[in-house]
Amino acid sequence: MTDARHRPRHRGAGERSTGRAKILIPALVVLLLAGGGYVASTRLLGGNGSDAGCQQTMLLTVRTGSSLTTALTQAATGYNGQRHQVLGKCVRVKVETVDSGQTASAIAAGWTDAAYGSAPDVWVPESADWVALARTGAASAKMLGADGTTVASSPVVLAMPRPMATALGWPGRQLSWSDLRANEGSASFWADRGHPEWGAFKIGIPSPETSSAGLAAVLNVVASNVGQPASALTAAQFAGDLNTKGAILTFERGTDLVAESDTDLVSAYIGWGKDAPAHMSALVLPESLVYQVNMGTGVVSDDTTEAALPGGQYGHGPADVPLVAAYPTDGLVVDEATYQPLALPAGSDRATAAQDFLADLTGPSGQATLAAAGYRSPDRTNSRLTEKAGLVPALRTTPRTALDGQTIDGARRTFLGIHQRGNTLAVLDTSGSMDLVVPGSGGKTRLQIAVAAANAAVPLFAKDSRLGLWQFSTGLDGAKPYRELVPVGLMSDAVADVPREQALLTAISGMSAKGSTGLYATALAAFRALSAQYEPEKPNQVVLLTDGQNEDKSSTLTLAQLIQTLKDEYDPKRPVHIITIGYGADADQSALRQISEATGSKTYPAQDPNSIFQVMVNALTDR
Repeated sequence: MTDARHRPRHRGAGERSTGRAKILIPALVVLLLAGGGYVASTRLLGGNGSDAGCQQTMLLTVRTGSSLTTALTQAATGYNGQRHQVLGKCVRVKVETVDSGQTASAIAAGWTDAAYGSAPDVWVPESADWVALARTGAASAKMLGADGTTVASSPVVLAMPRPMATALGWPGRQLSWSDLRANEGSASFWADRGHPEWGAFKIGIPSPETSSAGLAAVLNVVASNVGQPASALTAAQFAGDLNTKGAILTFERGTDLVAESDTDLVSAYIGWGKDAPAHMSALVLPESLVYQVNMGTGVVSDDTTEAALPGGQYGHGPADVPLVAAYPTDGLVVDEATYQPLALPAGSDRATAAQDFLADLTGPSGQATLAAAGYRSPDRTNSRLTEKAGLVPALRTTPRTALDGQTIDGARRTFLGIHQRGNTLAVLDTSGSMDLVVPGSGGKTRLQIAVAAANAAVPLFAKDSRLGLWQFSTGLDGAKPYRELVPVGLMSDAVADVPREQALLTAISGMSAKGSTGLYATALAAFRALSAQYEPEKPNQVVLLTDGQNEDKSSTLTLAQLIQTLKDEYDPKRPVHIITIGYGADADQSALRQISEATGSKTYPAQDPNSIFQVMVNALTDR
């Protein structure tokens, strides 16, 4: 593994690795025999695994996410070893690893080979959440058809190093989602319990972009914060409710590690060795991976080829510090892996082969293989999952309420919008109209309310974000209607020996309202300034707030000229977006919309100046 997979803390959405865990399947041949209107599997004993007796070979591709890859590959190995035939054709089963969130999005978008490559024959997502997300698109029914068949299940657990869990009284005392929310980042949690050597209460989660466990964490932490069950959350809450967004923001900022996937999180834990408790107090993981951490994983291979297992390792032994699993009582999520043939015509060779592989997965051989990898059967049992192994054998069997796909998408997008580390230039209007008193504000001016909102928004930027500040009005800097107050740079860097956050807050609080609105020249100058400081693999955005319309008589730049120039200079390979906020009823919303659209972005109207903080949060967290 490279260091990139073990980066501490957060990484932006654009920093996803292209070297995701891969399974290199040996030349495993599956021979399926069909006849008389039914499928019959035949084991051909002896021989060396050749395709003798087959006139043709058919490749059956099965796609799954990283956490299921090992188990499905081992199941395919056993299945292929039986050397089946279907209609005289040998079938070679290949398991490929693509995160299920990506596959769900492709199906929802109406899969085309040009956009997403060749579709697999079968998709086995780790959770029904991904199927619900896939079904949000109108074209999904053609690919997914009827509901799939559950082949395995695994609850989402809060995994702790065993010494830590024991110190808290496990298994009698187990962590909950509310515990996670209340204690993340606490510097005194372990010291208060007699273990200062463990440091702060640090948590790690897999990204909800790729992981259903990470998605469950976001949904349940938000539910705990807003006081309602996760099943009652709505897409509208994630789109516009400040309490919901605030809960995600607090959770994300307090999380010490957001890994790219479940298996990346496991790889990080194993890599810490005996020092694991000093690195992490709790990890959100599928129960199956906790079992694999504690028991170790094998190597899938034949005489010539080793198959890389998730985490980039060729198998691993038991972790130096075993994990134990907590099953939160305030939102136990049991993910069900379903077998989903994708647009296979009924009665076709591929459909027949897919059904035969499904029969093996749900039969004694396949179920034994999945159980050996720590998965529960569809009825949620597995005799291997014992307290000695760090797990709780019996689960509460309350059926999980199905989540709406739009809600899942909203939660995922909101987290990713908050999680991405941007390169941002904030541009605030300080023209004379900003000195007008806002009705219902207790005598506060537009600028005072905007300053208070900006002061509240600045601390929300993570330390590895980049942020700078301009103000604009006429007569600020010679002929220019704008002035740089704080240059764009990392929040963790100082500005003239002052922490950047403090420099920004001081500059914001020192602004006063006067002059006219130099909107057009400022928008173009800000766009060009940030383009010159473009940061690859990050969102690069100018966030421009104004309460008026262009009044700069010293500039001959028209709106039409501005829009055309922005379109001409906008580079889709190095995109810089202008997010505009129309502040109050006097803002030129039409001009702001055109400015944003010219750079592929959105405008946010804030008709009520008292709502400006919420609008700022929406603008900065939308994705």
